Amino acid sequence: MKVRIITGLCMAAVAIPVLLFSQYIVYPIFLSLLCLMATYEMLKTFKKERCPEIAVPSFLLALFYPLAPYFILRSQDPTRGLVLLVLGLFIYMLYLFTICVVHKGKMLLAEVFSTYTTVSYILVGFSSLCFLRYLPFGFYEFLIVFFTAWGCDIFAYFVGTFIGKHKLIVEVSPKKTVEGAIGGVVCTFALIMLYGFLVERITDAEANYIVLAVLGLVLPVISQVGDLFASLIKREAGIKDYSHIFPGHGGVMDRFDSIMAVSVATLIITMILPPFH
Repeated sequence: MKVRIITGLCMAAVAIPVLLFSQYIVYPIFLSLLCLMATYEMLKTFKKERCPEIAVPSFLLALFYPLAPYFILRSQDPTRGLVLLVLGLFIYMLYLFTICVVHKGKMLLAEVFSTYTTVSYILVGFSSLCFLRYLPFGFYEFLIVFFTAWGCDIFAYFVGTFIGKHKLIVEVSPKKTVEGAIGGVVCTFALIMLYGFLVERITDAEANYIVLAVLGLVLPVISQVGDLFASLIKREAGIKDYSHIFPGHGGVMDRFDSIMAVSVATLIITMILPPFH
């Protein structure tokens, strides 16, 4: 526990300045590094980190995708940049298919599909975090992702520890309970509504509480699905943590599994219904 607390404090000491100065390019660079580490961890899980035909293009995309939104949203034609990002994932898929064919059956289709799905998930998750930040009122909106993912995890843990009796999905995560999952949603909903209230009182932004309520109900559920999905991959791979880069916390995938899922959902909802104006 002592190691976990010390590591958490060190992580906060790095993350807080990056978030506070996220209007600068240091933020997407930070996301690119995290994306690269997460991609490495995922390829290592599938034993593909030493396969250069797969690892090299995956690592290059991991460095590029979180940086791209910073420049796309500042360009004269952002639509073209967005189309290129979508086409990039399609080209990456065709490339992996080609590698699979060239290897003439020595590389399993399931391995290629798993690699493409999980790496694309990581790329879209971290690039969505960057897109969110540079939208109008993005500073308030991208913080919702962190409050939701980490808040839901903390609330679910404590509620499950004190009153949890019914297991949620034992085959995926033996310690999670139904009570903890419900408690995580309820408490996170209250946290997001409180956050909107504080933003409205402290800044000149006006909160749309209906949209915040939608976010408060939808995002905690997606957060837990993202967490369970990452746990399922670990369980099938027979590993406890994706890596040990953060002592006591595991790897980037262990810490950002929920954030990647929540960031995409938050971006979609806020693009349609902005929570602040």
